[in-house]
Amino acid sequence: MAKEGARINIKLVSVEGPHKGKSVYVTTKNRNNTKERLEMMKYCKWTRKRILHRESK
Repeated sequence: MAKEGARINIKLVSVEGPHKGKSVYVTTKNRNNTKERLEMMKYCKWTRKRILHRESK
């Protein structure tokens, strides 16, 4: 059965560069504190740069 807490697992997917959608990170967020979609600057190993990653559906 699934957990019934405020913390959920989300995927952060790259939205910039030539390898858009290829770089994926998994993290958690508290849905009570953070209602909007998460955006973070994370490292992409294909472009070897820090690029914007957004929460996917």
